[in-house]
Amino acid sequence: MAAAPPEKFFEGDTPHGLVKRIIYKKYLQAYVAKTQRSGLKTIIIDGFAGAGRYGNTWPIDIEKYGSPMIALLVALQFLYYVCKRLSIPWLFNMYMSESLEWDQLQGDMVRTIQEESEAIIPFLPGYGCSKKKMSRKMYLYFIEKDGKCFTQLVKCVKTYLYIFLRQLGIYNHLKFEQGTNHGYETVDFYITHKDFPLECHISNCEFKDFEPPQMPEWSRRLTFLDPFGYSDTPMEQVRKYVDDHSEVFINFMSHQVNDAIEKIAALYGIPLRQFVLNIIRMGENTPATNAKNCSRSYIEHIKEYTGAEYALMFEIRGRKNAVIYHLIHFTHHRKGLEAMKESMNTCSQYEGTFKMSDYRIVCEGIALTIGNQQDDAIVAEDVYREFRGKQGVPIGDVETFVWEHSPYVYRKKILKILETSDPPRLISVVNEDTEEERVRRRNTYPDWGKWLLTFADEDFEDVLSGLKALKL
Repeated sequence: MAAAPPEKFFEGDTPHGLVKRIIYKKYLQAYVAKTQRSGLKTIIIDGFAGAGRYGNTWPIDIEKYGSPMIALLVALQFLYYVCKRLSIPWLFNMYMSESLEWDQLQGDMVRTIQEESEAIIPFLPGYGCSKKKMSRKMYLYFIEKDGKCFTQLVKCVKTYLYIFLRQLGIYNHLKFEQGTNHGYETVDFYITHKDFPLECHISNCEFKDFEPPQMPEWSRRLTFLDPFGYSDTPMEQVRKYVDDHSEVFINFMSHQVNDAIEKIAALYGIPLRQFVLNIIRMGENTPATNAKNCSRSYIEHIKEYTGAEYALMFEIRGRKNAVIYHLIHFTHHRKGLEAMKESMNTCSQYEGTFKMSDYRIVCEGIALTIGNQQDDAIVAEDVYREFRGKQGVPIGDVETFVWEHSPYVYRKKILKILETSDPPRLISVVNEDTEEERVRRRNTYPDWGKWLLTFADEDFEDVLSGLKALKL
């Protein structure tokens, strides 16, 4: 079946599409907060941006927009809350006597956009090259090859930025520039107010033709790739966006492995025979396992070519419960892994794996519940199986096991479950820091301690004897 034209695709929505955007939004919120609070510049690139909205609505919920608008709204939301938390005087004097929560502000803006004509948006003054450019903290780059979607996205960003800044009384700080770069059209927006140091660049070109912008000093970059197929994401291009300071979140169209295996091998840049052998080597030759194995093979190659230390995969299934695609995240940093795992955990419909299915929602009538639904008792069982009978285990080893070698997120409650079980399976918790005078309360594991853990074995009495000998 032929894919719908991009402009038609953005007229509707699906449960799995919503889940994908919730995961992206939640991760972006953590990513922006972490990088900004660490004093770093934040760069967000959307390689297949689309039109920005689904249909003609202006939703209040951030995740109901397209991916570029999600990035823009998350960035503005963070900067707004910084101003609110610091009680910036102009925010209270010019807009309101008491600053609003984000949802209230967003609701006011949506009503304003819906009630007023597009004529309310004046001609925005250009950002003259002779003017001194201020130091910015956030850089957004949106890439869209379809002309209609590009035009709609520019209009969407322009409308939102103008109304947002007008609500705050600083709309005169919005500037823009139109031009060309390497033969394709570009539109650039700049906010010149010191409390909203953000710029947004929109390019009408293909991702494979887009060269990554030079990264400023002390910056971090996240690239989101959500293509309609394989041909626009060659391995050589993706590799440019994964390094020590950059990470990639990609929608990998794994369901096409059975119909487009030659194209996928070309995408990897490896011989077709080698690719087929890789897929077959990983498991039985069925459409479902081929799709998953194809994604795993892709992860292996990206990690091999880029040195990315961590990768996470979230499986998306459609109305017929067949695999549609896998969301894959690559990063060099443990904190990035933890934040993405938290995001995926809130959207998974299955225990012990990151997966959701439209079939369960549409056909079986099971409501999509967003939130941490992990059963910590099951995680505790996994931890016990890994560390059973071991003595003096640093608490950090348990954290590493859960974060890096299990499909779960780490919670201290896991240790409490083991310590309070009958009989107890966590039988000793001592502080390696002998100079620390504070004493922990039972079933707690404060961050100030360097805790060593001892786990019971089947031969419980022998373990206790060993503890007494070690004077633990």
